[in-house]
Amino acid sequence: MKKIIGGKKYDTETAKELGHKDNINGRDIIACNDMNYQESTLYLKKTGEFFLHRNGGANTPYYDEAIEPITEDEAKRWAENAMTVEEYEAIWGEVEE
Repeated sequence: MKKIIGGKKYDTETAKELGHKDNINGRDIIACNDMNYQESTLYLKKTGEFFLHRNGGANTPYYDEAIEPITEDEAKRWAENAMTVEEYEAIWGEVEE
């Protein structure tokens, strides 16, 4: 998906995918037919900017598709809830205990 927001281009094809989260939870469903399905993918642009690509069913706030530019702090908060420790630290380095 490509989108221009605030005079800046966001492109899921050229940005680096960092992580993905959805609410399938192991269910055998076809995502596009589930009215409650939600997914979000974290991307990093070559410029160092982060954004989320969100998609969801008709009963979700993300019906259809959306791109949401976010700050690095927001990206870290998203990653804390969506990624493993290893995935998080591969991006931002080792975190103190």
